[in-house]
Amino acid sequence: MSATVTRKGREILVTISQTSVAAATELEIPLGITRGRLIRIMASKTSGDASNVDPLLGISANPTGVNVVFQQGTAAAEIDNQIVGGASFSTTSGSLFYRPTPDSGTNNAVATTLHILVGW
Repeated sequence: MSATVTRKGREILVTISQTSVAAATELEIPLGITRGRLIRIMASKTSGDASNVDPLLGISANPTGVNVVFQQGTAAAEIDNQIVGGASFSTTSGSLFYRPTPDSGTNNAVATTLHILVGW
């Protein structure tokens, strides 16, 4: 599993490629910033036993409650959410934690792209 973080000015593009993904598979994304806004998230289940993914992004490992930055409302094989105004976050670690959360299997491959703006 890998995440590529590319920054140009205030814009951050995160490209994630994951294999052997199960429901609890989590990836730390070292952004190097402490405040930002998630503008868009795209996730696609490219292979494996799962029918759908249900992305979860947070400011801590295994995010719940106030530590959740984004949680998909309805699971699907293809997710593309543009968040009007962005979903703001603040993290002391400079990292976000991502779970694609497939609905079954441990052999899933998921491709995800995040668009993030630095600051609020």
